[in-house]
Amino acid sequence: MVEFEHTIFIILLLSGILNAKPPRQRWAILVISAGILLVFLPPARQIPIPWEIVFGLVIPLLFWQNIRRIYNSGWRGWDSAIFWGITVLILSFSLWLIDDFNWSGAWLFGVVVASMIWRAGEPEAGASYMSQMGTLTLIFLLTEVDAAIQSPNHYVGGIFSAAFIGVATALFALYLLRQVDPRLHSWFSVGQVYVAYWFSYFAGVSAVIAALVSVMAFVWINQYRLFGPRVKILPAPLKSWSGFGFILGLFLILGWQAHQPISNLLFVEVLAGTLLGLIITWVGRRWNIAAFHKERTYWMAGARIALLLFPALLLWPRDTLYNPIQLAVAISIAVFVLGLSHAGLSYYFPKEYI
Repeated sequence: MVEFEHTIFIILLLSGILNAKPPRQRWAILVISAGILLVFLPPARQIPIPWEIVFGLVIPLLFWQNIRRIYNSGWRGWDSAIFWGITVLILSFSLWLIDDFNWSGAWLFGVVVASMIWRAGEPEAGASYMSQMGTLTLIFLLTEVDAAIQSPNHYVGGIFSAAFIGVATALFALYLLRQVDPRLHSWFSVGQVYVAYWFSYFAGVSAVIAALVSVMAFVWINQYRLFGPRVKILPAPLKSWSGFGFILGLFLILGWQAHQPISNLLFVEVLAGTLLGLIITWVGRRWNIAAFHKERTYWMAGARIALLLFPALLLWPRDTLYNPIQLAVAISIAVFVLGLSHAGLSYYFPKEYI
């Protein structure tokens, strides 16, 4: 049986690399497809995975990539929000009908799957709040939920400590920008998130919250020129071959390790969910929903959504749907973070620097 962290993290990596725009993206799609096929092959040997180190290397990169989308997020009109709600209901009802999930678990999973469909289809410059929930939910499901459930008072107190560390790290990084060559600014921008993450980790507070706050504080203060020179172009680590190659290589290794036995019921569920995703994409394009823009052909947009939905439905741990308290907490934290991020960044952050 594949570990919970393993399966959720593979889905998180897949979401990150499918929404990145590295050079020669079509070649990357072929490699990603091969990586998904590796899930069906049993590995020759199991490799022990140091999850704390892996999380600490990947999550800061994903936050830098997501902060650009979070800034550009909006409701994108009532038609988009209503269609997203209809999508959640259709997916939830289908999962509830096919499998033996309770309604609450199917509905919460429908929220995550609908968010993935929106994220795979929409452009970075036209992101919506709905598309951000999936990735943030996966991150918090991996790192924050257990602490929030087991010791809520301690967790809330740790959030403030982590936020302080994040702000302090961002201020120190912006101060150091005065001392270094401008060509090194992007390295300091990304590196300060790693410092915030690992310092908070060893201090025993929420490393994820510290990393997220350090990104938001760095961006806000940087754009307002309140503290030394600013970074004119915000870094996008997953758009370079170095950052993208690292995430892609990790995805291939973990996919090879995540052999998943398939029952007939699971296979039907995965195929039905993927087909529904493609139908929703077709309807969204016909109705001119903002998330399904027509810069790509339908088949290219459909291929991206199928590449995301098929392994997500295949690998998702079903235990979280029978007892969905963890998923509910993760979605609640994601909604709170989106609201806070929008209030802190969206109004002040000038779009010309995205």
